[in-house]
Amino acid sequence: MKKPLITLSLALYFVLLTACSSTSDQNKNQEIAQTFRLNQGIEVRLSVPQGFKLTQEHYGFIQPESFSRIKISEVEIPYQTYLTQLTPENFLKNQLQLMKSEIVEVNDAKCSLLTFKQVISGTYYEKLWLIAGDKLSSIKIEASYPEGSSMNHKAAIKKSLFSTAVETDNSSRLYTGLPFYFKDTSGFKLVQRNLNSVVFISNKIKGATVVVSHGKLAKPIDNIEQLSNHFLSNSNSISDPEIISNNQIKIDSIPALATQAYALHQSNQSWVYQITSFQKNKFLVVQALSKKPERVEFIQELEQLIEQFKFK
Repeated sequence: MKKPLITLSLALYFVLLTACSSTSDQNKNQEIAQTFRLNQGIEVRLSVPQGFKLTQEHYGFIQPESFSRIKISEVEIPYQTYLTQLTPENFLKNQLQLMKSEIVEVNDAKCSLLTFKQVISGTYYEKLWLIAGDKLSSIKIEASYPEGSSMNHKAAIKKSLFSTAVETDNSSRLYTGLPFYFKDTSGFKLVQRNLNSVVFISNKIKGATVVVSHGKLAKPIDNIEQLSNHFLSNSNSISDPEIISNNQIKIDSIPALATQAYALHQSNQSWVYQITSFQKNKFLVVQALSKKPERVEFIQELEQLIEQFKFK
């Protein structure tokens, strides 16, 4: 049996759309709903505007004779964060003139609707962006059509946008919005997914954990040992770290620093294995923790897990 799916908390409330089923409706212009699977664990469903057809160019529909299209995409940036990036400066970079920004209701939920004008090859186009999302990612449904299109044409497009329904399965969205993933996590259980990190526990070694997180540095840094020491010294889970060794390694072919240390964790002597990597102003930290006597056994499991790590 299919597991119940969770709605996007800050975006679109999922409502199954049913096409009209009466005989008279079937003989007329029956609305057909189309479902698009954008990514693992997320599907978007909306009606097909009259005269439009599916396209292989992108998720959505086109009407070639009117140069109109509806494009659906997932942006792996949290909804609230994505909204902060929608600035006049960024619109101008893409030659978009913002005409209106409003909050609209779609299936009883509030979403952002932006209206633009854009000149393409001497022709004025209108664009509509319907934007929704949650703490993991955002959905953008973009409609584009000539400004001189008929009112019926524009109304059909807008009606399609407002038919949008989103179906999500957050258990399948473990790495949505993260710049990394694991091909296989055998031997470990994922117990927590935060905005910028994931937490695993060992299935074999009691109390052994692995936290993988990423972020941006406030300013560029040249010394990776300094960055590694910063993460060790400011960890919320350990105190009094004593560094044993630093070794240059690679994680998915990217240079990194592997640091081993002893530290206190809940008043117990523990072993810490930390991998630190950064590119430009972005960093990745893998911090593994186990009891000191179990470090030899745990590092074997940890190495197998790290082999499954991939940058997107």
